[in-house]
Amino acid sequence: MLVAGASAAGCSALGAGAVDEDATNAPTTLPQIGGLRTPVADAHELELVLYEPFDDEELDAIWTTCYWWQVDGGCTISSNDEQQWYRPEAVTVADGSLRLEVTADPQRTTDGDVLPYRSGMISSGHVDHHDIDEPGYAFTYGVVETRIRLPEGDGMWPAVWLLSADRTSLPEIDLLEWYGSRPTMVTSHVHQRIDDERSSARVEITSDEPLGGGWHDVAVDWAPDRVVFYLDGVETGRVVDPELIPHSPMYLIINLAAGGANAGDVDESVLPQTLLVDDVRIWQRGGS
Repeated sequence: MLVAGASAAGCSALGAGAVDEDATNAPTTLPQIGGLRTPVADAHELELVLYEPFDDEELDAIWTTCYWWQVDGGCTISSNDEQQWYRPEAVTVADGSLRLEVTADPQRTTDGDVLPYRSGMISSGHVDHHDIDEPGYAFTYGVVETRIRLPEGDGMWPAVWLLSADRTSLPEIDLLEWYGSRPTMVTSHVHQRIDDERSSARVEITSDEPLGGGWHDVAVDWAPDRVVFYLDGVETGRVVDPELIPHSPMYLIINLAAGGANAGDVDESVLPQTLLVDDVRIWQRGGS
């Protein structure tokens, strides 16, 4: 992992709510890896501020393997009725890719319940909770790109999303949500709080072929006046309602959920399944 203004041996990390205001002006050791895979507007103004190729044998310091409220290295989102318990053992880095694997491996949660599946996630959110202190990385506005290979099978629910760094549930930007039970469909969202009420915009596309089992480029262009979603270099939709656009720091989450209210029952005959992540890149415009 290389972050703008940092060396490979000592990355500068940002805590919750922090913005790397000097990122676009700081001396950088980021590799020159060519242009964006995504044809965003004003691409010439972008500077690479975070590059994660997952080419080491373990995760770099800014990544954690649970949400900030973890208490023992495990976590889930129970309000979604998700059936997996995220554990660090389900997160590995090998052969230049991050691997998030879901298995039929029952897990006892901190509440004493048992969930039927173990899975993995990564987050760049700052963690300072129950004697756990992880630095994290948050930013305001920019282009996020990641190349992923989706799993296959009913009940699989991978997601790539941004969440508010102030530890509130909103705003939220979902670059991609995909369900194995609807293999040709991808959804994206912006969720925001307006007048103390949740308000959302949804973008949905359908492909001619199932997306599971294939590699795909997922991206978002988040600017003060827009949130534009891309899949495989093609714009899928945009949100321009000023009331919905987030304007505060956010962090990145990539996870592989299993089951739940949205994903449905898990087809255990296809397990284990893996979400592969080839790389993560974050770009910012000068002055953002």
